[in-house]
Amino acid sequence: MNKFLFLLLSFFALQNTTAQSTLISGKVVIDDIDYHVDLDKFSIINLNTNAKTTANSDGIFSIKINLNDELLFKNEGIEERVLKISENMISKGFVTVHLNVEVIELAEATINPLKKNLKDNIKKDESDSEKINKSLGINEEFKLDVIKAFYASAYLKKYGGVGSVRYENIIGLLDQFTNDATNHKNNYKEKSKEKYVQIEFLKDFFTTYYFVNDLKIPEGRILEFLDYCYMNFNFKQLLKNNNTEEILYTLNEQAPIYLSKITSNE
Repeated sequence: MNKFLFLLLSFFALQNTTAQSTLISGKVVIDDIDYHVDLDKFSIINLNTNAKTTANSDGIFSIKINLNDELLFKNEGIEERVLKISENMISKGFVTVHLNVEVIELAEATINPLKKNLKDNIKKDESDSEKINKSLGINEEFKLDVIKAFYASAYLKKYGGVGSVRYENIIGLLDQFTNDATNHKNNYKEKSKEKYVQIEFLKDFFTTYYFVNDLKIPEGRILEFLDYCYMNFNFKQLLKNNNTEEILYTLNEQAPIYLSKITSNE
């Protein structure tokens, strides 16, 4: 009887020893990334015991585990991973956990070479004002007619108004100014607005998300920042040469300089 009782007590003692939790340490490593990621408060959860811990800024952590427990590693922007605890991990007492940045799938897109006419590179949905103009028949032809009418009215005012001018003469006068009006409109776009068209193009080409999230430029300052770069780093020639790589390099280099300037001014 005493021998049986001894064996029974030994069995339970062995079971308690086996089931006893062990403290294991480790390090979280983010693969395929070329910049520093702050891993402070990275979550590690024991799915079997619900024990929880967090990593420090270098990714180091410690947590109690048992053999065959599963640890869940999770953090915003990082792919979740479940790691099963093996005897080898317990004997070493330290484990390195490799994780990857979460990949966000985007809709399939086709990237085409830049066209000479910058506006042709960007396709936008119609704005509310454009929809209204379209419903009213205000198109490019209508705008050209307005410019022609402006020229004609200026001419008539100069020579005594319209009192003695016949309808046929007014129509002929409008046609007479077609070439002048067209040239005026084209020159206005190419010369007076060239810089602003190109700046708007750069904003749309690189996207607001890039300026705000990657460069940390406030959304209300994007055009001002682009104007600063355009005027100081010959963006006009870079665009003419289709050199978007140099433009991108300049934007990344100048963003912190520009931010320090506006911060000091404020």
